[in-house]
Amino acid sequence: MAPRGPTVAGIELAAGAVHVVVGRREESRLRIVGRGDASVPEGAVSGGLVSDRAAAADALRDAFATAEHLQRAERAVVAIDSDDMRTYHALTSFERDDLRSAMGSGEEARAVREAAASAVTRAAAAAEEDPALRGVATATLHDDVAALAIDGRGLPTLTGHRGRLVDVWTDVTIASLVVTGAATSALEAARRRGSVISGAYALGRLVAASGTTDAGIFRVGEDLTSVAILREGRVIATRVFALGRSALAGRAVTADEDARVWSDCVVASLRGLDGPPPGRWLFVGVPEAHVALPNALGQRIGEIRGDAVDIRPLTLATASRVYGDGGLRPDDLVAAGAAAIAAGLYEA
Repeated sequence: MAPRGPTVAGIELAAGAVHVVVGRREESRLRIVGRGDASVPEGAVSGGLVSDRAAAADALRDAFATAEHLQRAERAVVAIDSDDMRTYHALTSFERDDLRSAMGSGEEARAVREAAASAVTRAAAAAEEDPALRGVATATLHDDVAALAIDGRGLPTLTGHRGRLVDVWTDVTIASLVVTGAATSALEAARRRGSVISGAYALGRLVAASGTTDAGIFRVGEDLTSVAILREGRVIATRVFALGRSALAGRAVTADEDARVWSDCVVASLRGLDGPPPGRWLFVGVPEAHVALPNALGQRIGEIRGDAVDIRPLTLATASRVYGDGGLRPDDLVAAGAAAIAAGLYEA
């Protein structure tokens, strides 16, 4: 049984608003003990880039003041989405020499460490070849173990199991130093310290860890749309493009056509993925005025797949690894996903 963990904060910092949730790990779940949000002035955050540090810091302080009414967080992770951010997904395989003995914790730790080093190297090489990042100073934000297996058997931990072939899937996020530096600078101005992760990845990882194996997840923000693709219980892709609610507001006459254009952008962002897009989709950040968006995407994906698509709002029940009495809402789930990573929820 995992011990109760420290109190942590997950933050979503985006155009228009900041969301903060505070919680702690209790066994295999994250208990939310507080939440808060605050408005961010127009232009202070755009496309994931904090351009007005003072305004963003003020919003962070206001949101934290509400979220920490019971407990102060000891560590924090801030989730942002930007088209200058990439999450790479690497598989590293090892063959064991000793087939008779069960794997020990030291051997597992070594396999995970070597897989992470290999994955970071491959991610850096891929970023250098990315035309959109060419010439852009970047940093590795984090590397996470996404899944483990021995001889094709998926396992929560390798320790105590026998077999020859060890597979370690590692997720590595790389982002522009300008974007990450601006976010951490805003945190520091709010007298906080923390690391930065991808919002799309944080949400996708939370939903996958809660039992959803295969799905697409999209979130429509004020100025952008983020997408995460889940396959076999892992996040296999994340995408971000600059089309959000503000660009679609006040266009009721052209809502259906706008939705078709938006759905084409989602499909275009998925080019390069193996296989067809998922037949199940979950969404958050879509008010009643923009219900044409999921409808258009369902129709577009259905045309590609040749069958019906299940597309529905993301609910708290779908993200069952987090719970609490603090009035958690679907709009808080990106911040909750960041808090789950801060709490080490996915670590064995």
